[in-house]
Amino acid sequence: DDAQLLELEEKYSEMMRNFREGQNKASLSELDRIGDEYRKASREHHEELERAKKMLLARENSSSNSSNDNTDADNPRDADVNDPVTREQFFKARVRKEDDELIVFAVGDTKDHRRVTKDPAIATISTDFVANVALNLKAMGIEHYIVLASSKKLCDTLKTRYNEAFGAYGSCGFSSAYTDNIHQLKKWNLEVGDMFLLWMQQWLFVSQAMESNYGVMRVDSDVVFLEDPYKIINGALMSPFRVISQTDLFAANTRPTCTRKMDRMEATSTEERKRYSAALGNNMVLCDDAVPNALLNIGLIYFRKSTVVPHKETALYEFFVKLNEKFQSILQDQNGDGNAERLLDQPIFREVMNQFFVGNFKVAIAGEEMTSMYQHNTCPHDDTNECEIIQKERKLTAISFVEISKQLKNVGDAIVPELVLGAPDWFFGRGCLRGVAEGTKAVRSIRDLMTKANLDKAEYPIGKNTCPVNPRAGASMRAPGKAARGGGLVAVHAVYSKAKKRVDAMRALGWWRLDDSSVTTQSDDACENNRKNENGILFTHTYFRQNEMGYKAFVCAGKPKFVGQCACCSGVPEITLSKDLKFIEYTADDQIRPVGNTEQLQRVAHGCGAFDDFNGGWNEFWN
Repeated sequence: DDAQLLELEEKYSEMMRNFREGQNKASLSELDRIGDEYRKASREHHEELERAKKMLLARENSSSNSSNDNTDADNPRDADVNDPVTREQFFKARVRKEDDELIVFAVGDTKDHRRVTKDPAIATISTDFVANVALNLKAMGIEHYIVLASSKKLCDTLKTRYNEAFGAYGSCGFSSAYTDNIHQLKKWNLEVGDMFLLWMQQWLFVSQAMESNYGVMRVDSDVVFLEDPYKIINGALMSPFRVISQTDLFAANTRPTCTRKMDRMEATSTEERKRYSAALGNNMVLCDDAVPNALLNIGLIYFRKSTVVPHKETALYEFFVKLNEKFQSILQDQNGDGNAERLLDQPIFREVMNQFFVGNFKVAIAGEEMTSMYQHNTCPHDDTNECEIIQKERKLTAISFVEISKQLKNVGDAIVPELVLGAPDWFFGRGCLRGVAEGTKAVRSIRDLMTKANLDKAEYPIGKNTCPVNPRAGASMRAPGKAARGGGLVAVHAVYSKAKKRVDAMRALGWWRLDDSSVTTQSDDACENNRKNENGILFTHTYFRQNEMGYKAFVCAGKPKFVGQCACCSGVPEITLSKDLKFIEYTADDQIRPVGNTEQLQRVAHGCGAFDDFNGGWNEFWN
């Protein structure tokens, strides 16, 4: 009851305060035990209040709408999530009931002002992308997604063209938010449905979902999931974090490294270290490092619902208030210059979020005590040996995190810190793509080169008949990597690549679900699915930088026998002759032409950056 909860809160607060001041004789494990007890009681109390609130709301809604089945498909309001009744119906229809989780996509059929000349195909391919990722998630048993479209017309198109993905009620809607002042929009050269407006609307929608106490994952439509992310989000590694975001790892000082781990005594030597050591628990080890230039990327970001205190009492709630106010203030700026790029959500998100950071990003790494990163030890891969290899590689990757606080820029004052995780790149990570001429010929040539140079020494070498059939291709999909069975990637976001090239890459890697048939007749490993020797793709990833020589980039061709199975690929040595690897590029109108600067491109092809440069660039992957 309330009295017991208050007593627990006071006890935990006093123990935490004494522990920071060095007056607490209790062990850190005892503090963790009391903290867990308090959080459990608080969560149960909070959930009980939420259940009562939802029951009242359901009664109110039932008086105005007897059921979702009676909605008028021709009434635009029934798809407008800016209407509170419709929005709540969408939430109830789509949320995953056991844990109140939602996934939000956004897709438009209008021009993205930045890409109108660089990549015009994105206007049509973007709907294929969002259908592909929706079907990708459905294959894993994940169906709690809502796509926010730029118009009701586009929703109708999605439901018709991709009925399997978006046929269910509530899976697609649009928003009329920010559209009540047409003159204001014209000042920014915007029309209803424009992408810059859609991005503002999606963040308002995400914040509204959080106010209804749902957890929300916001996902770009061109992402691919190779396994269920929630099993790790709720596991030992990531459960302490309120926000989990992809980070951009291409500028100086953006990639976290753990140069020195702190022992338990050192990790509790200052008030700040005690605070974070207690929050991370025994499975994580603090490092004596910082990341001064961590760059959150909103293409892949997760917001955990508050289970300790009501959402409106958290720093994350205050952040969303300020974010939506920022969008509104720019839109209403009477001195606006008409440049719609001022409404680009990525820099605005970072600007507002930075105001809530407490100091720099800290660094931690998985400890020896962490036996599994998965919730309930539910590794989705084929066997124990494979899970152990993947976990061993993942544990080498340091993570960055920072606290957010309502007391802007001050030391956090929440009993349980609200922590933002810069996701390790194997979890939410950036893949990079280049076109390669004569794909199958290139794969076979480089396989021979790897064999002759005695480089193919990974636990699961890449070559003919070394990648076994994946009997659980729905639960997990293959990817090239150091361990050829999967490499450990969870979600891949091929940012800064042209749309057509991304589709070609997903086909070659076995991640594309929109072809008429995903089944071919020949075995994948022998590269027989590309008899015509059509062009291939060089696939690399920031996570691959920690791999050994020959496993930092992969050239792939054809497509696997089944979606989610091993592709026809080969690891690429850092030094590869132009006769073995000839690069191509996609022009603005998606014509293909050869590229002459093979040596320069080869230099940056490993780990999305130069193999002799810790950070590296990204422009080379755009075309």
